[in-house]
Amino acid sequence: MPSAQKDSPVDTSELLLQTCRSADEILQARARELAKVKRRATKKIELRCVEFLLSGKSFAFELESIREILRNDKPITPLPYMPAFFRGLVNVRGEVVPLVDLSLYLGLPPSTKGQDALKSIIILQKEETTVGFQCEQIVRIREFSNNELQQSIAAQNEAIAGLAKGCGRGGVVVLDAAIFIQQLEKRLHSE
Repeated sequence: MPSAQKDSPVDTSELLLQTCRSADEILQARARELAKVKRRATKKIELRCVEFLLSGKSFAFELESIREILRNDKPITPLPYMPAFFRGLVNVRGEVVPLVDLSLYLGLPPSTKGQDALKSIIILQKEETTVGFQCEQIVRIREFSNNELQQSIAAQNEAIAGLAKGCGRGGVVVLDAAIFIQQLEKRLHSE
């Protein structure tokens, strides 16, 4: 019986042993790579903010100062003899909430699409004071570390500079809700 191939048991087992060693080496190399501690730069999140658009620009308030976000379908009751930035009152499930025009308050130009472009109402709350404002769009929740915010922002105007905690990635101006509500109360009581 002629045999074109002569397989000896020694040759096959030796080949199998080499293959196993190669597979073991490969698996051990993979295990070593996976076991390496990957050192990623972890940033300490100190501010969670809701980013929104106002007059086409990105702003944000800290998440902890936002009580809720509503669809802008509430009727607004205007009040006479109020400052121009005061839009009126809205009823939020039986609670009367003052509504301000934040873009006018900040000295920004009005939206080119008018009041119809204002899709959402953000309700801010600090201690016992509640106030709402309309915005064009809720963009997303952003996270910042304090050292990530540029403190010396080139603010467009004095009103923004007085409220800004800083400017984050993408040009988002993070506003301080406590200062905003405090300034708003002073202006409403003085005018």
